[in-house]
Amino acid sequence: MLTKQLHPGMGSLALILWFCLAGLISAQQTETEQFYKITDIVFKGNKKTKTQVLQREMMTQTGDTVSVNQLELDRKRIENLGLFTRVQLEGEVFKDGIRLIFTVSERWYFLPLPVLFFNDREYKFKKLSYGATLLHLNFRGMAEVVQFDGLLGFNPGISIQYRNPWILGDARLFLGLRFFASRIQNKSAEIRGVDKIFENQTGASVTLGKRVTLRTSVSVSLGYKQLRISPADSATTLNPTGFDRLPEAFLSLTRDYRDLAFYPTSGSLLQLTLQKTGIPGNRFIDYNRVSVDARKYFKLGENSTLAFRSSTSISSGTIPIYDRLYFGFTHRIRGYFGSFFEGEKRWLASAALRFPLMPVRFFNLDESKLGPYGQNLKFGISGSLFFDAGTLWSSKSNVSGTGSTINTTDPFMGQTRAEKWLYGYGIGLNFHMPYVNVTRVEWALNDQKKSSITFDLEVAF
Repeated sequence: MLTKQLHPGMGSLALILWFCLAGLISAQQTETEQFYKITDIVFKGNKKTKTQVLQREMMTQTGDTVSVNQLELDRKRIENLGLFTRVQLEGEVFKDGIRLIFTVSERWYFLPLPVLFFNDREYKFKKLSYGATLLHLNFRGMAEVVQFDGLLGFNPGISIQYRNPWILGDARLFLGLRFFASRIQNKSAEIRGVDKIFENQTGASVTLGKRVTLRTSVSVSLGYKQLRISPADSATTLNPTGFDRLPEAFLSLTRDYRDLAFYPTSGSLLQLTLQKTGIPGNRFIDYNRVSVDARKYFKLGENSTLAFRSSTSISSGTIPIYDRLYFGFTHRIRGYFGSFFEGEKRWLASAALRFPLMPVRFFNLDESKLGPYGQNLKFGISGSLFFDAGTLWSSKSNVSGTGSTINTTDPFMGQTRAEKWLYGYGIGLNFHMPYVNVTRVEWALNDQKKSSITFDLEVAF
């Protein structure tokens, strides 16, 4: 029997270049591969998930002759669905070929839960949101997501979302719908420590995309958002009435060659997004944004990974203060994790070396209490060395113009070019856990020689 299962496990520019060279050399080293003819493909354990959901993630089909590496990539693509706690692959050897058996362990899909979380990754009581969510991650057994959120506390609001990853059969289209209403504290005002300014937002959007290949997709999103400032402040909105109406359009391209989306060890990711807000020629609202996120992962030996990321967003036109770019909320520079900076253009670059400390193992809880949902739960620990660098800048007119609202007292000094950079580096532990995938504890030192310890969820990139 053939069995293939999962066992996952700046300082100086010269050091990074050395690691990069080592990664390139490792990536070019290939073993002699064995190929097998596939006579049959069987799925087990998917009691709720339709078999076609798993089949459409696979490149391998019955009758193909493939390598073990390609079969492992198929297994990981099924794991990337996020529907299972574990995906195992076995091959039964027969005279005329191999019979593949995929065994999946299904997770909880329907989650009516109380919600309690801290916004912007700030663990402060004032950033606490609470409420309830109704979430189904596998509606109808077709990997469709239906979600309702109702929140109080910080940034109260409601939202309803529906996502279908595959519609119209062979057309391979996907669909997303969203409606939301919320009251959000303005980030720019928060950074300055001035009187609280709230954005009362209501909007809806629809996304239609096509999965061109298993690795490449394109999508178009159309949305409408209206925003009113409280207390009323005509200087905070683009329209002097204090009420902005914001039609939006997004065009996105994604090429995802990562092996595992939640903890990549090899491959690459490229995401390109073009954003248009307002109607061309509109007197008040007419601005654009281009965002590029590029990531590359080199395998070092059997279980270690060298990872690189470059993420850039460039805005043009008159950007409202409620749609600026920031460090300190979603995007952070480790070493400046608790600091907040704003601008209209952003560049974040990162590098990391990840290595196993305790290989991922799977354990089972009492089946009489949790049934199959307490089976094949993972736990493991990996370490990391990382480096982050980032910069923000803005257009000259918004830095030096009359009535400028760009903060010129932060380390970037309201710069109009990407000249001043902040950076931090350090070490961390990644805990591989069921359902949340990765929990991180990291120690970082920044360019001001100040250190900090942070806790966060999910892999950094």
